[in-house]
Order: sequence, then C-alpha cells, then structure tokens
Amino acid sequence: MPDTVVIYFNALSSRARRFARHYETYFLNHENVDSVVVLASSASRHHDLELLRRACKTANECVVIGGDGSVNIAANVVVKTPVKLTVIPVGTGNDFARDHGLSNWRWRMRTPITTSTECLGVANGCYFVNHVGTGLSVDLMNLQPAWLKQSAGRLSYSIALLRYLFGSFNHRSRVHHEQHWDDGQIVALGRYIGGGIPVHPNANRSKGVLARIGIPQMQRWQQFNALLRVVQNKVEHTPALEFSTAKQFSIGDSEHPVELDGDIHFQGPVSVSVLTEAIYVTVPAGQR
Repeated sequence: MPDTVVIYFNALSSRARRFARHYETYFLNHENVDSVVVLASSASRHHDLELLRRACKTANECVVIGGDGSVNIAANVVVKTPVKLTVIPVGTGNDFARDHGLSNWRWRMRTPITTSTECLGVANGCYFVNHVGTGLSVDLMNLQPAWLKQSAGRLSYSIALLRYLFGSFNHRSRVHHEQHWDDGQIVALGRYIGGGIPVHPNANRSKGVLARIGIPQMQRWQQFNALLRVVQNKVEHTPALEFSTAKQFSIGDSEHPVELDGDIHFQGPVSVSVLTEAIYVTVPAGQR
C-alpha cells in the first residue's frame, strides 16, 4: 500500500490553514510519502466523519491540526485501524495535546517520533479522547459561545467558569444521582478538561482507568473553594466532590444532554466504559 498522509484541519482557524500548508509541503519533501490528502473541517460532524473515513482507508497517518473537537472526530475514524493519529494543537483547550506534552506546532517536523498504543472512552457507542460530562460541563458550553472562544482563547474557559459560579442559578442544570441532585457529573479518561483543569492527575491512557467526578449541589463559596483545590491538583482530596476510579461508570439522567469532548451528542443516562488498544498516537520519541 502506498504511503499516504491525511491532514485534517480546522477551517475556522487561519493558523490551522497556514500550518496545514506547511505540513503538506513537509510530508511531500521530507517524508517521502506518495500522497498527501488535505481536508478542511466543515459545519457538519457527520460530513467530516464520512470524508475522513474514505481518506483514511488508504492512509498510514492522520494529522489533525485543531483542537479537542477535531481530535475527537479523527479518533472516531482511526479507532481500531493501523492509521496513526498525530495532533498539532491549534484549539482553545488542547487538553489531549497537553496530556501528551505537545505545544509547539512544528513538533512533528522537528522531533524523532514513536508510537503510543492508547485507550479510548466509549459512551453509547461514541468514542471520546478526554471526557464525557453532563450538567456543569454542558452549562459551561452554553456560557462559552463561539465568539467568546475566538476573542478570548483559552481564557474563555475561566470567563465561563466565573459566569457559572457567580451568575444566575437559572444557568445551572440539576442532574439526578441516587438520592440527591448533582450540579455536574464528569467521567475523564485523560488528565485534563476545560483547557487544563487537572481532574484525573494519575490518568494513564495506555491502561485506561476512568475517573468519575460528581459535583453535588452546594453553595457558591463551596464550589469556588472546590475549584481552587482542583486547580491545585487536589481533586482526589476535595471532600466536597465525589471522586472515584474504575473501568466503567454510568452518568446522567433522562432530562439532560451529555457532551463528549466539548460537543453535545445525546440525552442521558449513558454507560461509560473503556476500549483498550484503540488507537495509535504519534508522540516524541523517549516521551512514553
């Protein structure tokens, strides 16, 4: 089979478009590949999935130039295939890239690489690379519109959190859990969510142990103190939160939507599990 590289980039980002051109030139001139297929994202997730599936049938590597949403789409295509996933971070949160120590957009051009075999999370048949959540994480999405992301970048997560903590309670969901109500429920596969908030400090993508973080209803000051402890890498030792690890969880209720990696997908409740040896990820040699 000929060596083919697929480059999938976020069409809304001028940086991503520029980086895609640089990488197309790099692969053709320095990697001795037979062909490079460059695909721009569209407004339709379904459309992008179909385009990527067709292109990746004959590909050896899929280079994603974008944020966590773009990585999620590509991961749902290359899962359980020999196609390697390479991530060039050009997003707002970049939690997947941060978890792999990737920051400079030129890293794939300059660094010797190796391949890491990793797990994916699964919720209702859909795969996720970072987390699945309901309640608070969906509320924050609604408080972080596209214009805020584009104008404030990563700072938009902090702005949305402040709007949530000190804004109207009408913005908050109440998710049923056993005998009480939660403001939010999150299951994380990777270490970070929301642009670098460490919710699963001991995450190992090769082993795929999930962390569940339940956020019970509480006063504003209690939530603020809990958030400070989480940011300080103390999520496991924050009494106000419910933290546990396992290979499988159930979250959500029938009244609230569930999001995967920052995109709303379906109504809860959902069963969340792990698919082992799901994808091959290129990382700098010696890192893993």
